[in-house]
Parts: sequence; C-alpha cells; structure tokens
Amino acid sequence: MRRNARNGFTLIELLVVIAIIAVLIGLLLPAVQKVRGSAARIQCANNLKQIALANLSYESVNRTFLPGVGKNGCCWGTWMVPILPYLEQENLYKNYTNFGGLDPLPRYTGGTNAVVSRTRLKVFTCPTDTPQSWGSWTKHNYALNAGNTTFYQVALPLGCKPGTAGCTPFLGAPFGWYENSDLSHDSPFPFTNPPTDPARGPMGKRRKVTEITDGTSNTLMASEVLQGRGDDLRGFAWWGGAAGFTTYLPPNSTLPDVITGGSCNPAGGTTHPPMPCTTTSTASYPRLVGARSLHADGVNAALCDGSVRFIQNTVSFPVWNALGSSQGGEPIGDF
Repeated sequence: MRRNARNGFTLIELLVVIAIIAVLIGLLLPAVQKVRGSAARIQCANNLKQIALANLSYESVNRTFLPGVGKNGCCWGTWMVPILPYLEQENLYKNYTNFGGLDPLPRYTGGTNAVVSRTRLKVFTCPTDTPQSWGSWTKHNYALNAGNTTFYQVALPLGCKPGTAGCTPFLGAPFGWYENSDLSHDSPFPFTNPPTDPARGPMGKRRKVTEITDGTSNTLMASEVLQGRGDDLRGFAWWGGAAGFTTYLPPNSTLPDVITGGSCNPAGGTTHPPMPCTTTSTASYPRLVGARSLHADGVNAALCDGSVRFIQNTVSFPVWNALGSSQGGEPIGDF
C-alpha cells in the first residue's frame, strides 16, 4: 500500500511561514516599543512624584522649600543633598558634611562627600536614559525650577528695564540659584554670603511656599534633563550649573543650553538626539539649561502642589514660560 503522507514542509511552505512571522513581528514591534516607552515614562513620572513629595515634606519641617544650590554656589552642594533624608536616604545623607560651607575643595569631590556624589540613586534616574558619570561622580535626570529667565534670576537681556521692549522680566522662582548675579559674580573664589557687593543677592536662597503667589498648581517644581556623555556636565546635578532648569527654553528645545563654568557636547552623543549647547554666556543669553527628555513628544514635570504632568513639546511658549515663574500673575489656563 502506498503512503501519501509527507514528512516536513516544502521550501515554499517554509518561506511562506517565515514571511508571515516577519510581517507579524513588523506589526507587533512598534506596539511593544510603545508599551515599553509608556512604562518608562510612568516610572519617570513616579520618580518626579517622589521628589515633589520629598520637597513638600522638607518644606513642612523647615518652613521653606529646598535650596537650589548651597549658599556658596556651584560646588558646595545642591538640592540633591538636603532632600536625601526625605527620600529614605538618611544614612547616605549622614556622609555629607558642611553642606553649603566654603571649604578649600569643591565639596562634592572631597572626603566622605564623595561617597554621596558617587552613588547612583534610582529615584534620580529616568529609565529612558543611559546612566552616565563624570569620572566616578554620577549624573542624573532631574532638575529644580530656577525660574523663567536665567540661573542669574534677573531680567533678560542683562541690565534691561522690565516693561521696555525686548526685556523679559524675572518673575520669581520657587528655588534660589545665583540671585541677582551677572556674567562673573557667581564664579570667583572665594565666595561670600551675603556678597561683598550689597546689590548682589544671596546664592541658594531658601524660599517659602507662601511666596508662590501664582499658586502651587500653576508653578513648576521640577522637570527632566538629559545626562550628558563624557565631559558634558549636563545631568551632573551635584554641581549647581546642572542642578536646575529654566523655562526660557521650551521643552526639548533646539536652542542651546548655556553651561557656563563647565563643558558640554553639542552633538549629544551616540545614543542621544542632538543636545545643543554652548559654554559662553552673553548678556542676551546667559547661563541656563532647558528641560529635555528621551520620551516621545514631551517631558514629565512636577508642580509645586506635588502633582506630576506630561507636558508636550508643542505647549504654548507663553504658557511654559509662565509655569516657570512663581510671582508673574500670568493667565495660564489648560496645558
């Protein structure tokens, strides 16, 4: 008796099956990537939520929000240090000595303080980015709101009179940076607080929640930044020049960050989109960093009431700029 049954598949049948599998993969892969991207965005938002709640807990205990930088500027601690006990990192915090104090060396590099600045914390790291370091010191992905103009917290261009054509007034911020500074006064060593020049404001002034006259639900607390590759200091939030952002740049702007006193890579790196930057401040465009992320279409941001929103790159610039100010009185509406 003849047997008609065949063993295995013909070559044509195998090719058809492979083609079907390839089509299915092509259809499913974007969906899988979208799900992964959504999960990473949610985790990133959860990190910002923890940072926001920790800052509000700090305010409840100390009656002020966190200082953006220590009272002596760039290198003697930023908000990432005093927030640690409120993120269940009390033991790590105990390793940091003399926060804001004027010591001979930048204090994030010295002694037991280096234990802190070499520690990578998940709550400060967005899962969409690839963790980076500067030497052995860690970079992270979140920054506090330094206002609607520049880290110098003055009107732009420098020296302009608010109300005149082309002058963008500084309208307050929930966190102090290089207040009422200019192109040089936040840089020379040693620093003084209050400064030698009485016209200069203190660095890292701790501000009360009651100073946010725009309302806590209309004022940004924190947002995302990207970790620069190699010697690009963006994301190195242990340093004052990378610990904040301003809303003078829209989210994921094609305009450059201004990394005065540091270094940056305008090309972004092999796994980053272009990250425009310059290291030179000018009177019209001085020291500032914009909010940036690797999420599709926007950035996560926390507001001063503790809520977290995803803000599209297409947000109206006047609205985004107004969200950076704490005392502007601007109408915002939906965003």
